[in-house]
Amino acid sequence: MEWRVTIELNGADGTKQTHEVARGGGTDPHSPLDPLGLTLDDGKTLLAGVQRHLVQARVAEYSALRRHCWHCQGLRPLKDTRTRRLISLFGTVEVLAPRFKPCRCAVAARSTLCPASELMPDRCTAEYERALAKMGAWSPYRCARRFLSEFFPLGDDPPWHDDPPPDHKGWGRARA
Repeated sequence: MEWRVTIELNGADGTKQTHEVARGGGTDPHSPLDPLGLTLDDGKTLLAGVQRHLVQARVAEYSALRRHCWHCQGLRPLKDTRTRRLISLFGTVEVLAPRFKPCRCAVAARSTLCPASELMPDRCTAEYERALAKMGAWSPYRCARRFLSEFFPLGDDPPWHDDPPPDHKGWGRARA
């Protein structure tokens, strides 16, 4: 038996998007050794795919709405587009984060606007922080993160989770 999971996203403007999230199966139906249902890796892939599509669509929709000036209803000029990473329990998601110059009417705002920063100021979800803090209270942080990554598609360690250099002052044992 083959299976596939799709997600349908309905935008505020009435547009519909359909994305394939995961696909599997196609193994020998007569084999008793094939796993029954989803494996842990299949579940991680499925959750990561759903999270990726939901986050990317939400940021794109919010950015399009925030591009309009609330005062004159005109479009703010695009300054540039960068990528931002959101860390969640269901995987790390990279999104396009457009930045907009101030509106030409200069009434609403006079600074660069980045709607993605408004949606994810900490660049991680509250559930991720809460679960990691709770697990970290029970065990050392690195062990907690390693344990959670067994069950959730957390992705690679962010660069600030790396070990400090061994000769860095203030780390390690006191020198005599």
